[in-house]
Amino acid sequence: MIWYTMQPFELMFPEEGNEQSAQNVILYNNVPVLVERMGDETKIVQIMSTDPSHFLLEDCQPGMVLRNF
Repeated sequence: MIWYTMQPFELMFPEEGNEQSAQNVILYNNVPVLVERMGDETKIVQIMSTDPSHFLLEDCQPGMVLRNF
């Protein structure tokens, strides 16, 4: 079977006890993003959108820490 997806292998097939399991795909300002939760912080890891204009948004960039989320 072949899967054509933008998601990384670790997200499609998470391992038990792996820290990658703290990653989720959420909508932030109507943009699908992959976030990683570490304690009280939520950090954007990757923009999962196919819309090129979403990559130009300054309030939604990889590495940003989301407040109140």
